[in-house]
Amino acid sequence: MNNDGFWLINKEVGWTSFDICAKLRKKLNIKKVGHTGTLDPFATGLLVVATGKCTKLIPFLEKSPKTYVTKIFLGKTSETLDPESEIISCHSDSKSLKIPSKKEIEQVLKEKFTGKIQQIPPKYSALKVNGKPMYKLAREGKEIEIKPRKTEIFKIQILSYKFPELKIELKVSAGFYVRSLARDLGKTLAGCGMCLELQRTKVGELSIQNAEKIGHTTQPIDPRYILTHLEHREIPTGRVQDFISGRAFPLSGRAGESILVLCGNKTCGIGEIIHGNLQPRVVL
Repeated sequence: MNNDGFWLINKEVGWTSFDICAKLRKKLNIKKVGHTGTLDPFATGLLVVATGKCTKLIPFLEKSPKTYVTKIFLGKTSETLDPESEIISCHSDSKSLKIPSKKEIEQVLKEKFTGKIQQIPPKYSALKVNGKPMYKLAREGKEIEIKPRKTEIFKIQILSYKFPELKIELKVSAGFYVRSLARDLGKTLAGCGMCLELQRTKVGELSIQNAEKIGHTTQPIDPRYILTHLEHREIPTGRVQDFISGRAFPLSGRAGESILVLCGNKTCGIGEIIHGNLQPRVVL
C-alpha cells in the first residue's frame, strides 16, 4: 500500500498535533509525517496531515487561510488563555462590570478586529524564541519579550451571544492566534477574556465535513484533491522523465506560477513557470 498522501483528521479534545502525527506514523509504519498547522490540545477540528513523499508539499498549504468557530468567555481569563489552566475572574466585584450589548461587540469587531491588525502571540504557544518553543520558556518561568506580528482577519461574525459567552466564526490568515483575539477582545469589552472552546472548520477550502477521526482513518488522499488552489497541468508522457530528473522543458503559463504537475491523472510534483519553461521544484 502506498501511504504517500494527505489525511484530513478531525482532531478531538486532548490530542496534540504531535500525538496525531505519532499515531499515524505508528499505524502506517512510516517515518515521514507532518501537519500544515498546529491545533492546541483543548482545540478540536481540522488538522491536515501529510505522509511520506507528500510531506514535501506541506509548504504549499501552510499559508492557506484558516476558518474557526470559537466560544469566548468575557470577564474571565487563565494563564494559557484557555481551559488548560486555572480560570480566574478579572473583576473582584461583578457589580462593577458593564455587560456589553451585541451591538457594541459588533462595533468593536468592525473597528478593531477586521482586516490587517497587529497581534501579540500568547506566551503559551509553539512559536519559537532562539529555537525553543515559548510554552517551554513560560513553564520555566522565564520572561519573554513578545513582539507584535502582522496578521489579517478576512471575515468575522457573531454566531450567538449570551453574556459572558460569545460565539464567533472567523476566517484569518495563517499564523493567527484565536486565543490572542479572545484576550484582546475580552480586554476591550470586559477587562479580560479567554477561549473556552475552539474548532477549526476549514484550511483553505478543505472542510472538516470531509475529515475522519484518528481511529477511523481509511486511505490517503492524492495531492490533486488537496492542493486545489494551484493550477493543475497534465504533462505529456514523454516529459515525465525530464520532470523526475529535474530538467526544465517548454510549457506555457504565467511567470513565477506554481503548478501541480500530473501525468496519467497521477501527481508527479510541483513545478514553476520560468521564462516559458516548467522548472521542477518538488518531485514525488
